[in-house]
Amino acid sequence: LPPALLPYLEQFKRITLWLGEDLRSWEAAKLFARKLSLKRCSLVRPGDLQPRPLEALNQGLNLTKILRAALPASHKSIVSFRQLREEVFGELVNTEQVAGIKWARFPELNKLLKGHRRGELTIFTGPTGSGKTTFISEYALDLCMQGVCTLWGSFEINNVRLAKIMLTQFATQRLEDQLELYDEWADRFEDLPLYFMTFHGQQNIKTVIDTMQHAVYMYDITHVVVDNLQFMMGHEHLSVDRLAAQDYIVGAFRKFATDNTCHITLVIHPRKEDDEKELQTASIFGSAKASQEADNVLILQDRKLMTGPGKRYLQVSKNRFDGDVGVFPLEFSKASLTFSSAGRSKVKVKKMKEEKALLAKKAPEGGSGAS
Repeated sequence: LPPALLPYLEQFKRITLWLGEDLRSWEAAKLFARKLSLKRCSLVRPGDLQPRPLEALNQGLNLTKILRAALPASHKSIVSFRQLREEVFGELVNTEQVAGIKWARFPELNKLLKGHRRGELTIFTGPTGSGKTTFISEYALDLCMQGVCTLWGSFEINNVRLAKIMLTQFATQRLEDQLELYDEWADRFEDLPLYFMTFHGQQNIKTVIDTMQHAVYMYDITHVVVDNLQFMMGHEHLSVDRLAAQDYIVGAFRKFATDNTCHITLVIHPRKEDDEKELQTASIFGSAKASQEADNVLILQDRKLMTGPGKRYLQVSKNRFDGDVGVFPLEFSKASLTFSSAGRSKVKVKKMKEEKALLAKKAPEGGSGAS
């Protein structure tokens, strides 16, 4: 719903949103209602007896009756199962949609998390220097390439450097070696629904939340990445005060995700521990609040697997959606800055082309001259 259209709807005291019968239409209706003011909006709940307006008209259904049965968008504090019944049924019918958007580059992550869902809080951690920013960049880029409107808050590295990493991952090749391709890839990258906050280093949480709120309203942002919590907080808080401040910030992000049906991925450095030990959920810096508030906890482990060749692997240590946890190996490609197979396959193709070109050059020049 473009913001430019909102003034034209200000004249109406009551607006009924009747979009469609599937889960996505229902989610879109709730999103529009927030933009238009919940108090004046009513929603026609999706269902077999309440198809899209044109279909209902063609079927000869009583449109007045359907509109009168529309539910107020602003809910009270207490509901009964009767009010939840149709939504529960909708989730059972649309299990794939409820599971969320699948990663194209990380099929193993789909097996554990099932998908990327709105309204959740994901905590991501890993040792210093293990490639947290590089991984989470590709993780978010994968979703963004599928139409997930993404807002990046990079408080540790500047936006130019982050964009360079993401563009390399997008092209799955180092463009500094092929500058003639830069404009072509940059034009394609520019079309992604991707935005960056201009903050760097320590920032006030209220300012950050206000910026996120504006982005959700103006650009329909559904995924916010904050990298990372410690750099955003700075060093003004010490010991107990610092832990309390961190708990407050985590709580603010949790509330924002829920209130705005927006997924937040929050990168947090681990506490200092023995380098020989693998990180656990309890290794996340601060109190237990971060892991308690999180729907998902992902850990980038920088260790050799006991039964495999990988030096790094991703561990899903918490999954509130359906409880599946586990690990899978990651293989980093320096040429494309990717942890997925997308970069490796491109590099293999490039090497094959180079080898063919080399063989062609070595071929005798005085041959048949066929072209």
